[in-house]
Amino acid sequence: MYFRTISLCAAALAFAVPAQAGMPVDQTITCPVGGEEFTVTVTPSCSEMGRSMSFAPITSCDFITRLPICPGNGLPLYREFSQDAIAHLEGFVSTPDYLRLRQLPPWQRAHGLAQHLGEAGTETSFWLLLRGLWYDPEAFFDGPETLQKFLDEADQERARTGAENVPFLDAIVGYALSAAGRLDDANVRLDQAMRAADAPDFLQDYVEAIRTCQPDMTRDGCRPGDSFEPEGN
Repeated sequence: MYFRTISLCAAALAFAVPAQAGMPVDQTITCPVGGEEFTVTVTPSCSEMGRSMSFAPITSCDFITRLPICPGNGLPLYREFSQDAIAHLEGFVSTPDYLRLRQLPPWQRAHGLAQHLGEAGTETSFWLLLRGLWYDPEAFFDGPETLQKFLDEADQERARTGAENVPFLDAIVGYALSAAGRLDDANVRLDQAMRAADAPDFLQDYVEAIRTCQPDMTRDGCRPGDSFEPEGN
C-alpha cells in the first residue's frame, strides 16, 4: 500500500532515544544554525492503527514533534542538514528572502526551504506538502497557492513512484481537491484511482467514502483528521 510510513516518528531525524517503543520522550536538540537548544518529543517506534480521511496514518505516536522548529530563527528541521547546507543557512536566515519564507506556516516554510536548497520536485518536497495536508489542514486550505503547489508536486511524484502506489496517490489528491471544493477535478482523480487494475477493497472503500462526503466535506467523518472507516469495520 502507498505511503510506506516514511518517518512517522521523530526517529526520522536520527535522534537516539533510550526508551521503550511507543513512549513519549523529551529530548533536547540543538539548532544547527545559531546553536539554540530546545526540547522536542520523540519515541523509538510506533504502530499504525488506521488512516484518516486525508489518508494520514493514525498511530500510537501521534504525540511526537513532527517538525522541529528552531525557536529563535524559525528554521524548520525537516531533515539533517549537511555542513555545506548549514554554512549556507547561517547567512540565508538573515536575508529578506528567508524573512518572507518565515511568514509561511511550518510545513509550507519547510517546503520553501527545501526548494531553496535544491530539492524542488523531489520526494522530499512532495512529502512536506503532503504532511501539511495531513497535520495542518487549516493552513493547507487557507488559500489556493498551497493546493496548487501540492498538485504540481503530486504530479511529479505520480511519475516517480511505483505503479502500485499511483491509485492511492490519485485518491489522496482527489480528497484534497474535494475538500477545496473542486469537485470536477476531484472526480477525475478518483475515477483514475478506481480504474487501476485489481484496485484493493480498501482503496475502493476510501474512494467511496470521499464521494459520499463531497456534498459537505466539513461534516463529521469527512474532515481531514477524521478517522476513515472501511466498509465492514
